[in-house]
Amino acid sequence: MDREFRKGHLEPGLFVSQFTSPIGLVAQALRLFAVRFGMIAAITLAVFLPGNLALQVVCEALDLPISGVPFYLLMEALDLVLASLVAPAVVYALVGKSPGFGAAMRWGRRQFRKTLWNEIKVNITVILWGALLIVPGIVAMTRLIFTDTVVAIEADLTEDPMQRSRELSQGRFWRVLAALAPIVLVNMAAMFLILDRPGIVESRLLFAIADSVLNIFNQLTTVAVLLIYLGLRRD
Repeated sequence: MDREFRKGHLEPGLFVSQFTSPIGLVAQALRLFAVRFGMIAAITLAVFLPGNLALQVVCEALDLPISGVPFYLLMEALDLVLASLVAPAVVYALVGKSPGFGAAMRWGRRQFRKTLWNEIKVNITVILWGALLIVPGIVAMTRLIFTDTVVAIEADLTEDPMQRSRELSQGRFWRVLAALAPIVLVNMAAMFLILDRPGIVESRLLFAIADSVLNIFNQLTTVAVLLIYLGLRRD
């Protein structure tokens, strides 16, 4: 771990074949997610559960209902911040040299600010393109999908993770989209089906727990993007 901190980047030891089949990629991502589920869940809950509970306390004090637009804007902003800590920690847990929860969280904290800043830029870019039409927004999102993984692995080696993501996705747009779209759509459907249930919407505690648990399964996207990234490095 100290060596990785000194070098300022990770050297993934996880063997991944070249990214040629979207179906094969999804199957591989599901297998890896299942094998490392305990660690992924521990990292995600350790960050999201306290954060979501704190948000509910603040919203209760401000008398903001769960179903209101101000609450969802606050939740989206908080998710952006929390995900910027979780994403590099999960990546480290999957490919880092020092196994364990503590090492993963240390790497997540090291990369937090860079991840957050780049995530803000990515979201602004996607929103601006999406304001024109839905399709340009999807194109921008797909081209920038590797940004968090680049920050987590290449770290100090890459000054512009967004440009690096564009380079990785160049000429591979449809393949990347075909691999990630099913995972993203399932996660979105689960979010709407679970978080909009009457019993959960009426309870701040249940809502915080449900959202935190859903974010565990959102990490399947992180796993899939990581595997695509590693596969593309072999091209």
